[in-house]
Amino acid sequence: MSKIDVFVKENLLEDGTILNLRDKYIGIRGCMELATKEALTNVKQLILPGNQIADEGLEALADSPYLQNLELLNINHNDIGDDGTIALANSENLPKLNSISMFGNVVGDRGAQAFADSPHSKRYSKLDLYKNQYTIIGYKALTESENLKNCEELEVYRD
Repeated sequence: MSKIDVFVKENLLEDGTILNLRDKYIGIRGCMELATKEALTNVKQLILPGNQIADEGLEALADSPYLQNLELLNINHNDIGDDGTIALANSENLPKLNSISMFGNVVGDRGAQAFADSPHSKRYSKLDLYKNQYTIIGYKALTESENLKNCEELEVYRD
């Protein structure tokens, strides 16, 4: 049994709807393995802050066929930049995702623009991009986006 299998077994809520792997330091490879787990099929909340998953890990999650029921994704403090953010913003595999927390990553203007431009952003009730690295260009893209105009919690303060 792999380390990821053990983490899933020990941290997946009994009904399979919440997986909390906060500060498990699974890294890029661990996240890539996690994305292949059929046990994620019923997960509605995936909580992954402090795991150093970076862009490659988030890209694997965005491509996972097992996260069709995911509603909430917390990926705070994971060294995620524009490439991972773009993959997430454009993913067709996350049709129910409506709450994203990406506090304290390294998302720049391209990532901010991807959320601003994505039609998937129309369903977001929460998008937390507080403490990232986009400039006024990314800030304006997010705050002026038609796709995000109904987002109830748009956290975009930079400093």
